[in-house]
Amino acid sequence: MANLCFHIPFPLFSLLCLMVCFTLCHANFTMNDELALLAFKFSVKDPYNHLANWSNSSSICKWVGIMCDAHHERVIALNLGEMGLKGTLPSKIGNLSFLVELDLHSNNLYGDLPKELIQLKKLQILNLSYNEFNGEIPIWIGSLFTLQHFHLCNNSFGGVIPKSVSKLSKLKTLDWNDNFIEGVIPFQIGTLQCLKILRFAGNKLFGRIPPTISNLSSLELLSLSYNSLTGDIPKTISTLTNLKFIYLSVNMLSGIIPRSIGNLTKLQKLELDHNNFEGDIPKEIGNLKSLEILYFGGNKFSAQIPSTIFNISELRKIDLSWNNLSGDIPSDICNGIPNLQNLALQENKLFNAIPSGWTQCKELEIITLNYNLFTGMYYSLSNL
Repeated sequence: MANLCFHIPFPLFSLLCLMVCFTLCHANFTMNDELALLAFKFSVKDPYNHLANWSNSSSICKWVGIMCDAHHERVIALNLGEMGLKGTLPSKIGNLSFLVELDLHSNNLYGDLPKELIQLKKLQILNLSYNEFNGEIPIWIGSLFTLQHFHLCNNSFGGVIPKSVSKLSKLKTLDWNDNFIEGVIPFQIGTLQCLKILRFAGNKLFGRIPPTISNLSSLELLSLSYNSLTGDIPKTISTLTNLKFIYLSVNMLSGIIPRSIGNLTKLQKLELDHNNFEGDIPKEIGNLKSLEILYFGGNKFSAQIPSTIFNISELRKIDLSWNNLSGDIPSDICNGIPNLQNLALQENKLFNAIPSGWTQCKELEIITLNYNLFTGMYYSLSNL
């Protein structure tokens, strides 16, 4: 029998090799994703059987909580929030190299964050909120350069805020509320030019609010309440003209409220209650025409309540209680703030007659005026 010899041209041979290599590499990467996901499944308890279809008998792209890239069939999102899962994050989670979103919020996951997370070079969303993670927030988080939304709130993280967070230049949301983080807020935070939401409330932070916070030109929400912060509010905060929400309640802040706060014309909520602020309430607050909530209670403010406050038509809730405010209340109070629902003025030194104009406050639900120096008839809600 004659020998049959086939000659394959080199270009065609090269193409065939590339095709075989691509097929094998693609299969290998897909297998890595599958092994990483199965490692996660075996590291947690799943009391409600949400992960029942996580089996190699079906494509991983059809598994619950998984989203794949249509072109490469690689896992790009792992979304398992609110599933009652209990356990730890396995190190193999770092093998999901195409992962863009990792959302495990509202479970019962615990332990440290595995260092292998730094292998997720495409990660944009990391949401581990409302779990039981603990330990210090590691320095290596600064290597997650593509991260845009970083949620760790309501866990048990301790230690300090790592300065390396300043390397996350694309960050838009930094939400670490309600943990046990201590120390000072590093001034390097001021480099996060894209940051819109900064939430460190409910921790153990102390020291001053860093003046570099005024560099966060995109900031819309600042939440630092329930800490032990001291010092005054940086005057340069007035440059953050995109701010809509300021929450600084329950700290040990002091000094006066800068008059330039009136520049923050987009503000909807301004909560500075239960601190040690003093002096007068600046009349420039009347410039905040979008303001709905004003909480200044539990401070040391004195002098009269500026009349400009009573012309902010969007105001719904005002708390100026537990201060040293004097003077009277405008008789036509409800003409300027028709949407008023809650007014707390107790424990001050307000005097003269209680205005009868309450009858024009159609939305009013709660008035507290006790422990002042008022005279005349008290108009309770039943009179309105």
